[in-house]
Amino acid sequence: MPPRGPALPCPPASSGPTRRLVLAAGASALAARPALAGALPSHACADFTGSVGVNTHFGHGGTPYVDRFARCAAALDELGIRHLRDDIVLPGAEASAPPQFQRIAELARAGHRFSLVFYDGLDVGPLVPPRRLPDVAAWCAGGLEIAEGSNEPNIAAGAGRPQASAEHQRALYRAARNAGGALKVAGPSYVQANVAAAESLANAVDFGNIHPYPGMEHPETTGNGDLRRFIAAARPIFGRAPLLATENGYHTALATRSFHFPVSEAVRARYTPRLLLWSFLLGIRRTYLYELIASVDRGEADPEGHFGLLRFDGAPTQTFRAVANLMRLFRAGAAAPASPLDVAIEAAPRDLQAVRFLRADGAVLVPLWLGIDGWDPIKRRARPDAPAQAVALTLSAEPKAARLHRFADDGSVSVETLAPLRTLTVGVTDRLAFVELT
Repeated sequence: MPPRGPALPCPPASSGPTRRLVLAAGASALAARPALAGALPSHACADFTGSVGVNTHFGHGGTPYVDRFARCAAALDELGIRHLRDDIVLPGAEASAPPQFQRIAELARAGHRFSLVFYDGLDVGPLVPPRRLPDVAAWCAGGLEIAEGSNEPNIAAGAGRPQASAEHQRALYRAARNAGGALKVAGPSYVQANVAAAESLANAVDFGNIHPYPGMEHPETTGNGDLRRFIAAARPIFGRAPLLATENGYHTALATRSFHFPVSEAVRARYTPRLLLWSFLLGIRRTYLYELIASVDRGEADPEGHFGLLRFDGAPTQTFRAVANLMRLFRAGAAAPASPLDVAIEAAPRDLQAVRFLRADGAVLVPLWLGIDGWDPIKRRARPDAPAQAVALTLSAEPKAARLHRFADDGSVSVETLAPLRTLTVGVTDRLAFVELT
């Protein structure tokens, strides 16, 4: 999470761990998800839309979050994302709401809800004492849903740091419980190089917290960026608490020499909707994309300026359009009674990912994609397109209507009407597609 210094070319192993070093933490490739067969698992569309969030920095002066606040607010409506994550910036012992919280309160009144980071003072951000929680909650005008522990504290850097981090977290949890109400507490986000030093916080969290950036790898990778590796590493710290991925995403700084490798904008637009769906299917309670708008503009070699769904000037990226179209597809019209169709796949390619979602208007959505690598990190360009794989969907009855939505690398979605048959055959690639049944 910014602010950070400029990206260093290949920092030495002794450098403090950040998201740039997560991928260098070593591999523990886990077993691939087995091939699908039989009836598809089912989820509510509302559960998925509630699992999507985005990072903001409304307390960072001199950034577009302040200078282009109106554009940020409008973009959130365009995206259809209601869950936001921000880091608390307290200039002093103020008794009234700092400007950051005036912006947060405005968004809260529009229906947005926040996870706010309480820094422990060990590293990047200034200390936010847990005793300030009542003030913070009041300033948020009902918008605070999660009080979050510190962001990526480097607890492996010296003696006493793991204990200091843990005590800050326990104090935050006590403050939240004393405040009463429905406020939840998330743990600190330790990067992989710090996990071994962390104390158990299972009794001081409602949610565990991970930053499982896949780097240049595809979302379903079994390599260093494997989401399941991050999940497994979090269990000794957070126990059985459900997990939040409070940062995740891709950057497009193709000229970078940092350890956090890039992808192209086209591949980011292809991967990001898959990342959100994949995280949901693996049980991540919510994934906050990093970030809403590029915080800085320091050239093509700086990753920190290339995570934004919006560019520094507020223009939408291809990934912005892809995420907005994804969220739009999951939003329902007027609620209607329905007898949703069951969907089964009897034979599937090994890399096929598919699931059944039920929308409140009675429609069934079936996302389909191949969880394969589409990016060459050496040549830093997209790989040649993989051939489409024919996948047959068997329905429990003929639908009234069937449509196929295909996502393109520019973030757009094309729509094709299918014959309303009990068996639908679809060509599936690594570009996301949805079958919509009504």
